Amino acid sequence: RQGRVRAEGEGVEETGPSCGREEERCVVRTGRRATALVGTAAAVTALVTSPSRAVQVTEEDLAVTNTVYFDVGLCPTATNQNRTLGAKNIFCTEKDLEYLGRIEIGLYGNLVPVTVKNFVQAVEEGVFDQTIVHKVLRGQYILAGKPGARKYGEVEMPETISRENGDLISSKAFALQAGLRPGTVSLYLQDDKSEREMERRNLANLEFAITTGPGPAPDLNDRSVVLGTVTKGFDVISEIAEVPTFQPNKNLKSFNKFAALLGDDRANNARGIWGKPRKAVIFIGTGQVKMQDAVAGEESGPMPMP
Repeated sequence: RQGRVRAEGEGVEETGPSCGREEERCVVRTGRRATALVGTAAAVTALVTSPSRAVQVTEEDLAVTNTVYFDVGLCPTATNQNRTLGAKNIFCTEKDLEYLGRIEIGLYGNLVPVTVKNFVQAVEEGVFDQTIVHKVLRGQYILAGKPGARKYGEVEMPETISRENGDLISSKAFALQAGLRPGTVSLYLQDDKSEREMERRNLANLEFAITTGPGPAPDLNDRSVVLGTVTKGFDVISEIAEVPTFQPNKNLKSFNKFAALLGDDRANNARGIWGKPRKAVIFIGTGQVKMQDAVAGEESGPMPMP
């Protein structure tokens, strides 16, 4: 099947059943940030920027090989101001926690085997337990798994999980558009602050995005690696997407943009809080679902549009 070259150096686009669904696009583009996450930058550039031929994603690539779950709770505030000295985290206690429900994610172990292996291992070792959804971009996606201190609801990586991910130099890993459809789960590769933190502490990347809809999230395309899809708990995703967030007014946004043009680093730091939930969204428990249970309880179709 022939692809269409969009522009010189931009990539190759294909449509058709090989992308997993009729008329869904699979695009291989250039200019990805994979080079920031692997050691051999020159080799990565050569491998992921070549538009010489289209990469086909097969039905086997999109087969669910593992299913994991995230039990989600909601605190009444972003932090617990009355926490006691020595508290394990800065969030609300169990008695104040509202249980939202369970999210189940089907993972594409054939498409991105190393990414899925690391993700499943992190789930089984409790790496995501008591961590938070740290950003909600309403109408687009939510972010979780930010590397950092467990006390602040961030992910602390154990030494048992590999720091190397060969998927990030695979053209096929970038063949799917992460922001195209609601319910898509992807490894998030475009957070500069998180990348610096990972390099400083020698951490593997486990930060992930889940698209919420109703519209596309183009910021994720070419900068995130699709690793799975939400198979259960769409209602929970919708509730998280409606949690109030910190948002600047128009004047502050304009001032921030001007400061960024002047090269003021404080502008980037200020933007870091935009989209932060005003109520802490916490993963109170995670685990792997047995395959027979996942098949029995699987919900068909993509995430419904709000």
